[in-house]
Parts: sequence; C-alpha cells; structure tokens
Amino acid sequence: MPASLLELKNKIASVKQTGKITEAMRMVSAAKLNQTEKRDKGYTTYNDHVRNTLSRLMSAEVINHLHRENVKVDTDSMGKIDYENVFDLGIISDMIQARKEVKSTGYLVVTGDRGLVGSYNSAVIKNMMGLVEDSRAQHRDIKILAVGSVGAEFFKKNHLNVVYENNAITDVPTFDEVLPIVSTAIKMYLNGVYDELYVCYTHHVNSLSSAFRVEKMLPIVDIDIGIKEAEAHKDLEYDIEPDVNAVLTTLVPQYARSTIYGAILDAKTSEHASSMTAMQSATDNVNDLVSSLTTKLNRARQAEITTEITEIVSGANALK
Repeated sequence: MPASLLELKNKIASVKQTGKITEAMRMVSAAKLNQTEKRDKGYTTYNDHVRNTLSRLMSAEVINHLHRENVKVDTDSMGKIDYENVFDLGIISDMIQARKEVKSTGYLVVTGDRGLVGSYNSAVIKNMMGLVEDSRAQHRDIKILAVGSVGAEFFKKNHLNVVYENNAITDVPTFDEVLPIVSTAIKMYLNGVYDELYVCYTHHVNSLSSAFRVEKMLPIVDIDIGIKEAEAHKDLEYDIEPDVNAVLTTLVPQYARSTIYGAILDAKTSEHASSMTAMQSATDNVNDLVSSLTTKLNRARQAEITTEITEIVSGANALK
C-alpha cells in the first residue's frame, strides 16, 4: 500500500479514536449537568425565600431594632475576632452595617479547575478584568477570593492580590463543601481585609447560553426586592418570635451560605453545560473530518486503481 494511503488510513483511525473520547466526555458532562441542574432548581427556590425574607425585614426597618448595646465580641491578644462561633450576634451586627469608607473591594470569583469547557473560564476572567479596571479607576484595593484553579492561576500570574483560593470543589458540589468558603469570606470582611464583598460567577440560563453575574454579599444593606414591594413592607408590622436577635442570628447565616453555595452550584451547572456543548462541537468536527479524510482516501484509491489500469493497458499494447 502506498505511503499516502497508509497515512490517510492511520489518520482516520486516530481521528475516530479522538471522537470516541470527546463523545464519552460529552456524555459525562451531560450526566453531571443533569445532577447539578436538578439540585440548582431546587436550591434556587430555597435561596429566593431566604433572600426575600431578609429583604422584607430590611425594607420594613425591622433590623434597625437589633439590640447591639449588650453585644460582646471576643477577641484574641491581637485584637482579632474569635471565630469559634462566627455567626454570633455581634458579628451579624457588623455584617449588616455599611462601612463609612470603602477602600478595598473583595471579589469571590468562581471558575473551573480544568479546560475543555468552551468559553466558560475565559468569559469569567474577561468580565472580572473589567470589574478590576473599574475598581482601580475608583482607587480601591482589589482582593480576590478564587474558587477554581483556572481563575486562581490567571489572577496570580497577572499580579492580582489573591487572598484566598479553593480548588477542592467537586463537580457536583455539596453544601458542606461551601461552609469553609463562607466562613473565610466573612472572617476576612470582619477583620478588614476588604470593606465590601461581591460574588462573581456564571449564571446558567440553559444548555446553550449563560450570563456573567455579580451579586453583593457583604455588607447586607441593599438587598433589592423592587421599589413597590419595598415601600409596601415599610408600612407593615411584624410579630417576630422569639425576638429580632434570635431570628437574625439564624437568617443572616442562612443568607450568607445560600448566596455562596447558590453561586457555586449555578456556576458548576453552567460549566457542565459549556463542557457538554464544547464536546458535542468537537465530536461533530471529528465526524466532519473523518468524512473529509474518507473522501480523500477514496479518491486516492481511485487514482491508484486508474494508474494500475493504465499501466496494464499500456503493457498490453506494447506486446502487440
């Protein structure tokens, strides 16, 4: 067999093998997408209820009645807050009060830990760099909390201040995985590492589209539920049992945890959708390439057969 035909056959076999890999990866991503999508839909309902409840209390100015005069926050010898109970009343009172001056902004950025996910990671990084430029224009220090190795490596390579990174989030994240991230983010805020914190991630719209989203997490002072609804809740009176402090010490931690866990779960859903789409596109390209190479192989075979026939005919004519 001529070298050109052998090369084409080997190339077709290699491309087909690649196609099997991309198709297997597509199926894995589709399975993970199905899991995170179901979990995300269920959790979104819970997240919305927590957010709406807290925003209504804030709109009705119930939180203004939080009793702070008896609050005592334990600190160590360095004057730092003791986080053995990170969600005590004193800490919550700090979480719902805006700083007088914002000198530093924290961004908790959710990216992936691997490639082969289409434009997922690059879109997050591109949008984040836009936010970074805006913060720099306002002369604010920028602190990055990176969830995902792709983002962490990029930000460190570009000399941004990565104060925290977590590369241990699984493809189908559980609530327990997020608790250390929540605790660390709040600790840094209370210790003055940054004066405000935003959660930045990719929102899953559907299997073919996503959108970059930025949500303010700390301080909890401007949760928007709509102007009309906010005005309506200002005139309502709430009976809260056992008291405002007890409710807030339960509700605020739920809000903080749900904000970050919801963002990570949403981002992972978007990542799997992007990966599935990318692998489907790769598989389609493989099929197109195999078809093209097969056509070339058939033409090469036909040319070889034609050449052999011509040689046979020419030899026969020479014998006459």
